[in-house]
Amino acid sequence: MRLSWLFLACFVAGCGASGRPFVPDDAGDDASSQPDAPIFGQDGGPGFDGGASDGGGKALLYAHSNTTLYQLDPQDLTAPLQTVGDFDCIGGSGQATSMTDLAVDKNGNLFAVSQVAAYPLQIQGNVVHCAATWKLPSGSAFYGLTFAPENTVNTAETLVAADSKGNVYSIDSQGNVLSLGNFGKDTKGNAYELSGDIVFLANNGTPVGFATVRTCPNGTCATSDTLVEIDLSKLKAGNVASVVKSVRGVLHQGTSCTNPAQPPSYGKMYGIAAYEDQVYGFSHDTGIVAINNVDASVCLVSVPNGISFSGAGVTTVAAVIAPPN
Repeated sequence: MRLSWLFLACFVAGCGASGRPFVPDDAGDDASSQPDAPIFGQDGGPGFDGGASDGGGKALLYAHSNTTLYQLDPQDLTAPLQTVGDFDCIGGSGQATSMTDLAVDKNGNLFAVSQVAAYPLQIQGNVVHCAATWKLPSGSAFYGLTFAPENTVNTAETLVAADSKGNVYSIDSQGNVLSLGNFGKDTKGNAYELSGDIVFLANNGTPVGFATVRTCPNGTCATSDTLVEIDLSKLKAGNVASVVKSVRGVLHQGTSCTNPAQPPSYGKMYGIAAYEDQVYGFSHDTGIVAINNVDASVCLVSVPNGISFSGAGVTTVAAVIAPPN
């Protein structure tokens, strides 16, 4: 069955009472910022094959566990993952315990986020080097990261993060943040909190975006994520209102999916990405799944080496087929 498109990116490790699964002990992140940090939109990003693209719009797709970055073939998610390397700013003394998401700009430059900081990345041999640490505001746990395409939030591409409370922010090259909105509420009045991630694609000048969210009434969170479409025209500095365009549905097994290894629920899609008409969710528990972005139906694709995914990212200029309005 031909799947409609979607792209997202998510992550996590454990479950906190406030919504997004919680990775403890991140408060020790170094707040330093180095002057040689990459500039947004700069050419020459770190493609696994030695370049950001092949000049023909090659899609770069990455996923990661808590500590290790991988690159995948977006045309064949059953192919073996290629290990890029470990993050050098995660897991050490005074460092965050988990990288929670990843973003890739139009030129293939990589950025990542933990609960408390954002990091421009540089691939140096088999090490993924954090070129700087941009401390993010305290009181929030950040789990989602993506790039807003050009001429949306700003003229240039803009780094955008979301926290476990369901708030969305822009991040500049010094780690300063501005509120862009939130994920609103469900029909019962319960606030949508970020459970997975946000993801935006340029889509040839007609940008589209999605997020995986959940509600946690009285501290009890939904066991399956909900897919929502984002209205990028609502992402404005200082906005405190909902940026949701439509609710696509709760993630559920598709009627045509007969894979006996299907998990019973889909509440840990911590990394989600897309290429052409395919949507892929990277689960922290069950592997890679295909997702229909029209009705949120899901089917298991593969379980690569038992990796527990914590995030994913694809370049903003990857070819996609958007869902109908």
